Amino acid sequence: MQAANITCLSVESSPYPSYNPGTWTGTASSVPQNLLALSMFMSSLKCKSKSREDTRNHQQVPRLAEEFQYMQEPLAKMTDHTESSERLVRFTEKEFLTKEVVKVGTNIHVAIGFALANSIMIEGNEGVIIIDTTESVDSMSEIMDEFRKITDKPVKAIILTHFHTDHILGTQAIIGREKKLRPSQHIDIIAHELIFQQMLGFASTYGIGYKRAHRQFGSRLPRNSRAMTGSGIGPFLRIGNNANFVIPLPTKTYKYHKSYEIAGLEFELIHTPGETDDQTTIWLPKERAVFPADNIYKAFPNIYAIRGSPSRDAKSWYASLDQTRKLEAEYLVGSHGQPIVGKEAVSNTLLAYRDAIKYVHDQTLRLVNKGYFPTQIAEMIKLPDVLADHPYLQEHYGTVAWSIRGIYTKYLGWFSGDPKELYPMTQSAQLKKMTDLISDTLNGERREPVEILLQNAQESHVKSHNTYLNTGEHDLNEDKWALQLVDMLLESNSLKPNLVHAANQIKVSALRAIGSEQISANARNYYMTYAMEVESGQKHLLNPSDTRKHVIKTSPMKRVLEAICSNVKGLHCQYDNYTVSYSFIDTNEVYTTTLRNSVCDVYSTVLEPHQINISTTTTIFKSTITGDADFDQQVSQGGITFSSGTSAQFKTFLSCFDRE
Repeated sequence: MQAANITCLSVESSPYPSYNPGTWTGTASSVPQNLLALSMFMSSLKCKSKSREDTRNHQQVPRLAEEFQYMQEPLAKMTDHTESSERLVRFTEKEFLTKEVVKVGTNIHVAIGFALANSIMIEGNEGVIIIDTTESVDSMSEIMDEFRKITDKPVKAIILTHFHTDHILGTQAIIGREKKLRPSQHIDIIAHELIFQQMLGFASTYGIGYKRAHRQFGSRLPRNSRAMTGSGIGPFLRIGNNANFVIPLPTKTYKYHKSYEIAGLEFELIHTPGETDDQTTIWLPKERAVFPADNIYKAFPNIYAIRGSPSRDAKSWYASLDQTRKLEAEYLVGSHGQPIVGKEAVSNTLLAYRDAIKYVHDQTLRLVNKGYFPTQIAEMIKLPDVLADHPYLQEHYGTVAWSIRGIYTKYLGWFSGDPKELYPMTQSAQLKKMTDLISDTLNGERREPVEILLQNAQESHVKSHNTYLNTGEHDLNEDKWALQLVDMLLESNSLKPNLVHAANQIKVSALRAIGSEQISANARNYYMTYAMEVESGQKHLLNPSDTRKHVIKTSPMKRVLEAICSNVKGLHCQYDNYTVSYSFIDTNEVYTTTLRNSVCDVYSTVLEPHQINISTTTTIFKSTITGDADFDQQVSQGGITFSSGTSAQFKTFLSCFDRE
């Protein structure tokens, strides 16, 4: 690859010309694109400065702010047509857009298109079994209406394949409905023994996880029923502020492999860790039907979820698919998308899917051991042609690049091995260096370096937008550079108030442009939702407070105390020491919370000595935490009492914790 030649550009040239990644001197390693772009940008500034010196006849040059027309609204729109967006629209329309109940074999019925996930009904002689309940009571109620058109046999069991919300939150719709019809009817809820542990693990990062999940699934984006880009594995996540987080606990669990006979149906549950550690595969030997949950869907596997989660274990995932393939099923009924029919089709699809996961896993480790960094590996690994062209391996959900980074992190953690990452420069420090560098080129002209950077960001994005108008495709390098510059300027609070608006418009527009070029629905949704948040000042985001209240009200008391305890305000109370004991008279539970060195712990006993002892009910305490009840009023009415310490002391203790 040829070295980049930094030469003087004509004054009429763009200050940010197109470029190709190259080597700095012809002997050094590749220069990052942003560094090369900056060097060429600096060269153009010098050329412009020299040209102005030659032509201005020593007259003072007006400030750029007076010459430059800053962007007042985004250029890119959420509805911009690109090849990638049209691919997503066609895929969603074909796979999920029609609400339907598909019959598989003689007694299996799959509800597709009602929610992000499928729900499956298996009919036996004595009743029915439901596999997965989607992400909401509303969607599951609609599905049950359809199932009841097929049979009115009682629901004997619900199998939850794993803990993800799009598979479990509709459970109450079935329980409530059946209880009205058959008050004495018992319904087994069956899942792997890890399901509750997995739920609690997800709850630990609920605050940010809630927001990022809605970005990933595009839950708040406007929908066009005639051109829906979808969520990659379903039409959309059907969940909102009124989500019902009441999830009945399993009545039966298993560990490795267990056989059951319920409703006249014989089936086996097999622990097959993959997309989650509690993943369950269901096998009906008489029907020759396998239900692999989320271990396979018609998109590249989501080995790392951008909503935020530990990277999935790729090695366990492809091993589980090997185990599933050995069953030699004639029907494969997944929890997302259409079923696969035919022994050969099932076997070949499972084989291709596991091969793709194993290939990416093995190639990542091969290049890791050669010393390559994650970003380099993500650029180097491409799927073999047969796999890249396979309809079940299109990157509409997970991507190869994200999987590589996830696998890298799974084995080696966050540090890539590049020493620059150990203690990197802050955004503010980088901006200071850049503005100092720009100042050196201005030769005393009255121009603000931060304005020059902002203008360069806008010019880069405008160049990309013009490319889109001419070719139908954005220049993503230009948009990524624009986004990097405006983020640096906004995060450092270095812009004057009148320029913050322009920076935000550039950011929104660049995010939309990048999002429109993604074939991964997850990526597209994330970019577009983030753009919407910036544009609206986050006013129209889903507010998780209502759901947070529901989680608090339905969680065990120890879990509530642990959640409070994990939110110490850093060093705010570092010199304070507390021992607070709780007696919950309605459940006969006692706990103690300690705080020292800004570290909080919860114990299931009363510790002595304690400064504060509070006595109340779990309902009253939870209501004061959610804000549904006034703490002082409960104290004055006797709902909360203190055998030691005072309410003022307890409120001071609570001030050591974030409440949101």
